[in-house]
Amino acid sequence: MDNKVTVDGLTFVPYLTRDEIATQVKRVAGEIREDLEGKSPLFLCVLNGAFMFAADLIREIGINDSRINFVRYASYEGTSSTGKIKEIMGLTEDIEGLDVVIVEDIVDTGLTASMMVADLKKRNPRSIMFATLLHKPESSKTGFKPDYVAFSIPPKFIIGYGLDLDGKVRNLKDIYVIKED
Repeated sequence: MDNKVTVDGLTFVPYLTRDEIATQVKRVAGEIREDLEGKSPLFLCVLNGAFMFAADLIREIGINDSRINFVRYASYEGTSSTGKIKEIMGLTEDIEGLDVVIVEDIVDTGLTASMMVADLKKRNPRSIMFATLLHKPESSKTGFKPDYVAFSIPPKFIIGYGLDLDGKVRNLKDIYVIKED
């Protein structure tokens, strides 16, 4: 893990290593695998940030009879949530009667997560479960609680492992937090 990363004049320091991430991905995958035994789930990856987590998680879960699809929402500009959620790429397939697992990179205010679950419920899936790499419970504006959480973290801005700053640094294998003075 590099000691620090600088992006657009902001300095980030190490927060979670790739090994810590891998350990928690395996734990969450085991919980999901157990809960979905005998089912053929649809994993719904929320782009762009969750793509790395979703790939690692779904491979680790190992349900061969599962499918994956992608949706995209936006609520961030720079380092903060705008409070406004825009659906950029929606789900086009029928999910009636399916077990759906939403795979998200981070639940911050809970606004996007709550909106997604409410929208999907209108399509009559058998079940909806929500897995997130990171959860910031202190930032919640909705009280939304994911079913599966790899890490609960304080309300700090982070990058790496799919999470970005204005589209940059998603490629980092570790997670970094903004350095405080």
